[in-house]
Amino acid sequence: MMAPDMKASSLLAALLSFLSTAHGASELTFELGPNAEECFYSQIEESSKVTFEFQVVYGGRLDVDARIIKLNNQNSQEEIYNADKSETGSHTFTAHSTGEYGFCFSNRMSTVAHKTVYLDVVIGNDDPLIQDAQAHHQTFTQMETSLINNHDALRRIIQMQTHHRIREATHRYTAEYMNERVQFASAAEALVLIILSLCQILYLRSLFSDKRDKW
Repeated sequence: MMAPDMKASSLLAALLSFLSTAHGASELTFELGPNAEECFYSQIEESSKVTFEFQVVYGGRLDVDARIIKLNNQNSQEEIYNADKSETGSHTFTAHSTGEYGFCFSNRMSTVAHKTVYLDVVIGNDDPLIQDAQAHHQTFTQMETSLINNHDALRRIIQMQTHHRIREATHRYTAEYMNERVQFASAAEALVLIILSLCQILYLRSLFSDKRDKW
């Protein structure tokens, strides 16, 4: 799992490498171009629990098409999850067979807007430290239990911080977008007022100006 500082800086990165393991968590933030589609693949074992979450951080109308597919041997694919024009989404499923699974995003509805998408995929137990501790110990001392609880609390805090950073980035983009629109509208209104003022001045001058007699 990536460190908190790395996750914070990745919110503005164009594309990060997709790290996947048989049991673990993978997080990345990537840029999806207009009329583009990106897929990330991972080999998943049978009966593994998979949690998939995504959120459009900024770009366009903050919507993408998201899919989860399983590649079959006959050059065909099985669709597990589909979300059209969604800003955020999550899905949890259990792999019914071992194979290669794909997490795909499409921006084909946009011809101009680039979008930045945050992706989080958890395969199996997202905390192997606790899993190993439980596998090798039948009972825990009070100190070991306290350490495990503290470790779990810190992991949840990191997840919550990531969530709030994403929301902050999304709201910052919305505020900057609205600020640009307001500035553009204000500049257009000021230009219209200047043009109208000049037209009125010229019109008034034409009314009071002396017209010479042609004869």
